Amino acid sequence: MSKKVTLSTLVVLNFIIYISLGLPDSILGSAWPSMRQSYEMGASQVSYLTTIMLLFSFFSSMLYTKIAKYLTVAQVILTSMLCVIIGLILMIITSNPIVLFLATPFMGIGQGAIDVTVNHFAAKHLPSSLMSLLHGFYGVGVSMSAAILTFFLSTFSSWRFAIGAIALLEILILLLIFVYRRHFAERDDSQESTSHKTNAETNQKFKLSYLINPIFYFFYAIEAVMGIFLATYYVENFQVNNAQAAFFTTLFWLGLMVGRFVTGALTRFMQDKTIIYSHLGLLLLMSITLFLPPGLYTMGTVFLLGLAMSPLYPLMMMLPNQMYPELIAQRVISYNVGFCMLGILVFPLLFSALFKILSFSIFPTLILMLTVILSVLVVLIFKQVKK
Repeated sequence: MSKKVTLSTLVVLNFIIYISLGLPDSILGSAWPSMRQSYEMGASQVSYLTTIMLLFSFFSSMLYTKIAKYLTVAQVILTSMLCVIIGLILMIITSNPIVLFLATPFMGIGQGAIDVTVNHFAAKHLPSSLMSLLHGFYGVGVSMSAAILTFFLSTFSSWRFAIGAIALLEILILLLIFVYRRHFAERDDSQESTSHKTNAETNQKFKLSYLINPIFYFFYAIEAVMGIFLATYYVENFQVNNAQAAFFTTLFWLGLMVGRFVTGALTRFMQDKTIIYSHLGLLLLMSITLFLPPGLYTMGTVFLLGLAMSPLYPLMMMLPNQMYPELIAQRVISYNVGFCMLGILVFPLLFSALFKILSFSIFPTLILMLTVILSVLVVLIFKQVKK
C-alpha cells in the first residue's frame, strides 16, 4: 500500500515539475512585443536573449554528470528552480537591458540541469506508459504561462504582472518539492552503471549515415522559432495588438500540448509512421496559412500548427532503437538532443538577421522551408528503418 502511495506521489510530483519546466518557456515569445518597448530594444533582439539562455542551459546540462556526484536529485531540482526564480525576478525589477541580459544566464542554468535530472529520474522510477504524458504536462506549463501573459496584457497591459504571477507559481512549486524532497533524496548513479561496459561495446564504429536522425532534430528548431517569433510576426507584419498576438502564441502552445496527449492515445491504434506522416501533411498545409492576414480563422490555424508538430519530437526519438544496435542508438539519441539544442541556438539568430534585412514578412516562407526539409528527412529516415 505504501509503495502504491509513493508511486502515486512520485507521478504527481513529476507532472508538477514538468509544468514548472514549461512555465518560463513562452515568456519571451509571448511577452517580447511589450517587453521590448519597456527595454527600448529591437524586435529581433529577442534572439540574443534566447541564445544566451540556451548556451547556459547547454552548459548546465553537460555539467550535470559532475554535479550529480555531489548533490541529490532534490538538491539539483531545488537549486535549478531557485535560479529560474532569480532570473524571473531580475526581468521585472528594472527596465535596464543590462539587467535583462543578466537574467538570462540564471534562466538557462536553471532550466538545463533540471531537465536532465527529471528525465533521468522519471525514466528510472516511472512506468514507460507515463513518460509520454510528462511531455504533455510540459506543454501544460508552457500553455499556462502563455495564457497568464495574455490575461495580464489584455486586462492590465502589464507584462511585469504576468511574469510576477509566473514567478509566484514557481515559488509555490519550489516549496512543494522542498516539502516532499525525501522522494528525491537519492543521487543519480547512472555513471556507475556505464563504467562496466566492455571495450568491444564502447569501440563500436559510428557511421556518418547515423547522423540523419540528429540532423532532423537540428531542423526541428521550427518549434522554438514558432514560439519565439509568431507573436512578433503578427505585430510587425499585420499590426495586431500585443494581447491578441500573445493569444495566438498561447493557442500554438495549447495545440502542441493537446497534441502530445492525443498522440499518446493514437499510438494504441495507429502506427508511429502513419501518425508522423499525417501530422507532417497538416503542418505543410497550416504553414501556408501563415501567409494570410489574420482573422477569426487564425485562432484555429495557429492551434493546428502546434497540433501538427506535437508527435514529431517524441515519436522520432523512438526510431533509433528500431534502427541501430543498443549502444549506437543511445549515442544517436544523445546527439538528437544536442543537435536540437544547436538548432534552437542557430535558427533564431539566423532568422533575426534575415528579419532585420528583409522584414518579418518572410517568416511564413522560412517556416514552410523548414517544414519541407523536415518532411524530406523523415522520408529518408523511414527508408533506413525498412533496411
